[in-house]
Amino acid sequence: MTHVLRLCLGALFLLGLAGCETNQARFPNFQFTGRIMAPGPPVIRQPVLPEMLVACRGHVFVPALGMTFVARGKEEPANGQFLREERLTAPYRVIPAGARISMERSETRLNVELDEHERIIGLYCG
Repeated sequence: MTHVLRLCLGALFLLGLAGCETNQARFPNFQFTGRIMAPGPPVIRQPVLPEMLVACRGHVFVPALGMTFVARGKEEPANGQFLREERLTAPYRVIPAGARISMERSETRLNVELDEHERIIGLYCG
């Protein structure tokens, strides 16, 4: 009797699974509307004190943290605050997201670190 009961329960289980089968996709069909979400707020790499940037004249750029960096010859963004590369005085180095940098240090050089959305996330001398 237990063999017949197991067989019946197995058949009911398989019928139950077959009833769950649908022709719909497992994920909803999303339609692209052409709008792209704006990036989240910039994450500042480390606290920046103006006193730490006096040697490389970067203390005047502390308010630019979080702003979009506009490289020389590029168009400014349609909205939001930005800092143009032309406003920086030599020597300086712009460090894009994920870039490798040399170990060469110069205490008079301002390093401007950017995130993947070209926003300023770090300022330091070196």
